[in-house]
Amino acid sequence: MSEFQPLPAPAVQAIQQALHAIPMNATVGVRITDVGVGWATAGCADTPPFRNHLGTIHAGAQFLLAEAVSGAAFAGAFAAQLQDAVPLIEKLETHYVGRAVGDISARAEIDPADLPGAHAAYAAEGKARLILNVTVQDAEGKDVMRAVAHWYLRSRASLRGN
Repeated sequence: MSEFQPLPAPAVQAIQQALHAIPMNATVGVRITDVGVGWATAGCADTPPFRNHLGTIHAGAQFLLAEAVSGAAFAGAFAAQLQDAVPLIEKLETHYVGRAVGDISARAEIDPADLPGAHAAYAAEGKARLILNVTVQDAEGKDVMRAVAHWYLRSRASLRGN
């Protein structure tokens, strides 16, 4: 499998629409820019309401962008299963490494070697977990946050049993 496989346009659009419809993402202006099989990119404009006391992008906006882009990448990994499943984030470990100046962008990626095992687990048990690495950069192209996102997928049928 190629490391950065694309998704069909209708799947990309469905994932974008779902994430853009989340009220908090819409409020802050998080936009999913591209989605593939286990990867995604996103951005968020520098707007005054979401700046901190230093005049740079607030950590909360960076966190929200990291969560959204990791969710898009996770959804891209399980695009075929999403109609019958519920994705949930379990944990987002963040490390802020610099001040975010200007618009911010993010990329999330799953290790492609992890996908076959996750798909097999979902097929066998109706449950799967994946870990994604996220990098947030500012308008100057410097890393401002790194994160590790832990996502979980359960089939709707497995939810009925619990």
